[in-house]
Amino acid sequence: MDAVIVAGDGRAARKVFKQNKALLDVAGKPILRHIIEVLKACDEISRVVVVGPKDKFLDAVGDMDVMIVEQKRSLAENAWEGFLMTIPEYRDTMVLTDEIIQQYRNKHVLFLSGDIPLLSARELKQFISLCDMDEYDYIAGITSEEILKLFGPRKGRPGIKMATFHTRDGNFRQNNLHMARPFLLISQIDLILKVYEYRYQREIINIFRILAEIIRLGRGKVGKTLFFYLLLQISAGLSTIGLDSLAQMVCYPITIEKMRGLFSSILSVRAQIIETTVGGAALDVDNEKDFMTLSVMYKDWLNQILNENHHFA
Repeated sequence: MDAVIVAGDGRAARKVFKQNKALLDVAGKPILRHIIEVLKACDEISRVVVVGPKDKFLDAVGDMDVMIVEQKRSLAENAWEGFLMTIPEYRDTMVLTDEIIQQYRNKHVLFLSGDIPLLSARELKQFISLCDMDEYDYIAGITSEEILKLFGPRKGRPGIKMATFHTRDGNFRQNNLHMARPFLLISQIDLILKVYEYRYQREIINIFRILAEIIRLGRGKVGKTLFFYLLLQISAGLSTIGLDSLAQMVCYPITIEKMRGLFSSILSVRAQIIETTVGGAALDVDNEKDFMTLSVMYKDWLNQILNENHHFA
């Protein structure tokens, strides 16, 4: 399959130290280079497409066998253009026709972000092996809070405490790995990527943006979606102030299976959520503090990912 690294620094993207996160140096090379090397190490991946500021990316990874695509205005446009550039007929003409859509209707690709330097071939292969694309059209990866605690602060050692969402099945974080058939998601691709853009829920404005998107879903979908979203927000807030037991009670109606069903209904496709048990893909670089911590701990954490038994199956 093909892989698309969405690493633009446009409208909704966060920069760290005023720089595109994919170009930040970790262990002597840009994060983007780390990710490409992992993708190239996986036999399951053929073509790698990178979307972002083309000139800067050419300087950073132009010597690698990847296709670099100039970024568009938004995350949604970047992901869409990256996918289209995996199609030879589109690359030849730069025109999307009905014939191309029909021919590649069932084509699926791996989408991932450009700020996950601890992605490993081990985790990537695990995710791919669990993606049953005969049964599903869109699959999102998650990682449990228990796994992420391995990278959290400890006595005498810095760490990163990652935000998670709460369910009856446990607490999880979206891990930046997605498998999708974009042509089956044409009508909802903008919604998917807007929600991804608004994932930083500690920013109040993003909560209102998500609420606006939920309202736009229309009759038949608003009620359940709003109910789940509010429960997730309340349980996260309770956990933040130390009321974990109450947070677990609030999120009790929410299960991974119910979320899967809700996603399928909203997107009008066969959606699935799968858990990876390594953790590196969930450790994205969100701010300067996290980047500095990750830079200091990178070698220790990478060794942990490569050598410890994280229940990989």
